[in-house]
Amino acid sequence: RAGMTKHLQTCLAGSPAAASKTKEAQPFYHVLVTDLYAKDYWLHLKVAGRTSLQTLDTFLRDIWLECCGHMSAFMHGRQELGMNRKIDNTFTSGLELNYVYDFGSSTELLIKVIGSHEGQVAPRKPIEILARNEPPVIPCDECAKAPAEQICGMCQWEEGGWLCRTCAEKHDCEDDYFLPVVNSPRTGVCGYVG
Repeated sequence: RAGMTKHLQTCLAGSPAAASKTKEAQPFYHVLVTDLYAKDYWLHLKVAGRTSLQTLDTFLRDIWLECCGHMSAFMHGRQELGMNRKIDNTFTSGLELNYVYDFGSSTELLIKVIGSHEGQVAPRKPIEILARNEPPVIPCDECAKAPAEQICGMCQWEEGGWLCRTCAEKHDCEDDYFLPVVNSPRTGVCGYVG
């Protein structure tokens, strides 16, 4: 993750689009999003300055979080930020925001603004993924040999339930409790299936 941050800073600062101040050049921000607790999950994003926090909220829901239409919020310290705020009026280099999806079984993210740039931004794509983590390998709780592919929602309450395909077939709980292991900090939470 740290290596990717440095690499992208260099690429974004030295790109021809960043150097040219044409009519098409617009402000955008290099943003790192990580799970607050599970740092294996991260996204580097290019976020257009003209877009809103609502658009970022929708993007995060689509890529990582949406399961049941839960509420969410961006927080700066103790202050909740309105979803209609423009990114240009909110983001500055070094800014850190907290983001919470679902105030019951919460997924909490840290959003850090790495830098601001000018360049081309696709009109219909105000947020783009620049880089993303590889899915972390989570070992099966039963055999500890194969990677987990399923999560038993019942057993997860007791700090277990990560199962490989073979162990999931032999598991005592009903199949209705199983959720897939996906590349998201929301994996295994609520009804999230990716």
